[in-house]
Amino acid sequence: MAPSTTPRQSGVESVDLTETRTFVLGIVQVILTAIAFGLMFYLVAATRIAPLGSTPESATFAVLLGSIPAVILGAGVPYLVQRREYFNRLNDSTGARVVGTTVTFGTYFVLFFYHPVTSVLYAIVYLLSRVAILVGIYGVSRIKATLA
Repeated sequence: MAPSTTPRQSGVESVDLTETRTFVLGIVQVILTAIAFGLMFYLVAATRIAPLGSTPESATFAVLLGSIPAVILGAGVPYLVQRREYFNRLNDSTGARVVGTTVTFGTYFVLFFYHPVTSVLYAIVYLLSRVAILVGIYGVSRIKATLA
């Protein structure tokens, strides 16, 4: 069951990523997230709180450590919000949004201490997967509307 855009009992509208306004806001959020990742990288590198010269013990592990959480948080969360009513309602709460943002940026920050390249990989994969899921959901809805 796809979420509707009708007001719920709480008076807050459901998130519907098939609408143009929501799609554009999602892209704006991706741009702001990219800026935040860049600022965090600059601050961590400038303050040298994370070691910048070390090499990871395992390149495969570093890639997986950066990629898997990025895809789950970047593409998995918007997909669940769009397709599952429970997550859509949960997304309306301020607490859930704070936790989501904290986990997203906290993961990025913590990965600096494993290896900075892993955190950059996380940021890139997160942003690309977020854009891919937004374009995918919005694009499929436009194609369905055209064919219907």
